[in-house]
Amino acid sequence: MRVLPKPCSVAIRSFLYQGFRGLTANPYNGCGHRCVYCYATFEWFPNFYDELHVKHNFPQVLARQLIENRVGQPVFLSSATDPYQPHEQSFKITRKTVELLQRHGIPYYIFTKSAGVVRDLELHASYNGSMVVWSLTTINEKVKRLIEPYTSPARSVLKVMREFAEAGVPVGANIDPVIPGLTDLDGWVEEVVDAVAESGGSFVSVGALRLRDDIWARMNNLLQSRGMSDIADMLKKLYKIDGSLGYREPPHAYEEQLIQRVARRARRAGLTFGIPLPTMNKPRNTLIQTQLSSYLEESFMSSEAII
Repeated sequence: MRVLPKPCSVAIRSFLYQGFRGLTANPYNGCGHRCVYCYATFEWFPNFYDELHVKHNFPQVLARQLIENRVGQPVFLSSATDPYQPHEQSFKITRKTVELLQRHGIPYYIFTKSAGVVRDLELHASYNGSMVVWSLTTINEKVKRLIEPYTSPARSVLKVMREFAEAGVPVGANIDPVIPGLTDLDGWVEEVVDAVAESGGSFVSVGALRLRDDIWARMNNLLQSRGMSDIADMLKKLYKIDGSLGYREPPHAYEEQLIQRVARRARRAGLTFGIPLPTMNKPRNTLIQTQLSSYLEESFMSSEAII
């Protein structure tokens, strides 16, 4: 993966989704995790997997925006990259971003797949306005390595989740995307819920796979190359794939059934179902709330306005 410096002119962007208004910050463009289902790969950045653009002036631009725009609402880190992908260990742009947000008294949510966030455990634990949400698609390490080859192992994520919970940081997981026929097998999402509870998590959310032409091309190629054509055929039928996809969601009935599975298990495990979003701006029903995290993956491209 090529690493290139790239200055930015805007550090925070706003989004509006189903009545929920929020802010996102992406210190990097690109990501080294190479998740086959990644929503953030698109025409706007065709080299997403192969180049990492490091926004070296991000903290300076953020500092200016925070003052000029009197930002006060929570900031989501991040929507179109992983703020704790491996190169963050060297560049520390996410850390500098968090330090600025704390200095201005702004609450924030960390969305990551990485166990590398443990480097900043003391920083997050020292602030009464932080929350860490791990994207944890499965705890089956073999399947996890297949669909997201360079992410942290599930066992490492769960270990770090426990450390954050013991330090008093609110933590939980978003099981998203659940891939029909691959990670939605009997008991699989329930195992993730149980593992989160055992690791000190306080909440869990879920979302099903959404498809675009580029995502389907990668998914189909992977499944065909691994002798899983039966799963590919099932996905084609479920998502009614025939020609160009546009943006395709799973059938409503499938997603509702998935939500009910996870919600039931969450209640049994003593977890809150849904990511605890700001109450003043909370989505008005469960389905919208579970879809919000998937939408955040694309908010960098479709943000309503730039602050």
